[in-house]
Amino acid sequence: MYDIELLNWLHNHLIPHSVPVLQFISDTTTLVSITMALLVIIAAIVKRSKSLRLHFFKLVTVLILVLFVTQGLKTLIDRDRPFTTYPNIEKLSSGGDSSFPSGHTMEAFAMATVLSLLFSRRKIIIAVFIWAVLVAYSRMALGVHYPSDVLAGNLIGILIGWVVHRSFKPVLKTG
Repeated sequence: MYDIELLNWLHNHLIPHSVPVLQFISDTTTLVSITMALLVIIAAIVKRSKSLRLHFFKLVTVLILVLFVTQGLKTLIDRDRPFTTYPNIEKLSSGGDSSFPSGHTMEAFAMATVLSLLFSRRKIIIAVFIWAVLVAYSRMALGVHYPSDVLAGNLIGILIGWVVHRSFKPVLKTG
């Protein structure tokens, strides 16, 4: 009940003329993620840094894991998109298969988490989490996800980012 009420409010109280910006944020989520990983590998090559190379592999691992977890959960939990269930929710962005969880949100929060753990500079942490929050908001405001889809994507994404970061710790100690 609260899920659709919050979605209705977010979807029907958009900032005027914000839809193109929200669509851009939503549509470029994976491009931004891949660009961040590419910037890390370029820096690793330029600086000849083994630790940056390892950071790159963490980012790639996060992206691959997010893909598999998202598709697995969407297959298991076949939830209709809000715009198919509620006629007052207009589809303003791409959204195809199952609604749960939000893969865009999961990816953004997984990348933000691992990046904040890898590069603990306040500017980086703030920037990547602002980006992740904007991705999450865009998916609801554009009518393609329920708040619970986004919350699940957020939590699972944070968990994936943290687990990947922690799983590489032994490599750092022995390598």
